[in-house]
Amino acid sequence: MRQLSPGLFLVLVAFTIPLAVEFRTVAGFFGFDLPFISMILFEVVLLAILTGVYVLGRLTPDEDTATTS
Repeated sequence: MRQLSPGLFLVLVAFTIPLAVEFRTVAGFFGFDLPFISMILFEVVLLAILTGVYVLGRLTPDEDTATTS
């Protein structure tokens, strides 16, 4: 599995903020009135998933470096 670079991780974190805001807007188009706290919880879940993927990628070794000749 390819590791996320720190730069890509920061870009993905910055991308989740407008994604969470627009999630509330799209829900409004379908008639769901979501409170502000739902947007915050959605953002926290996205950040937890991204952080988990980033940390797990750092903990597991690359498959390319594990091969021996």
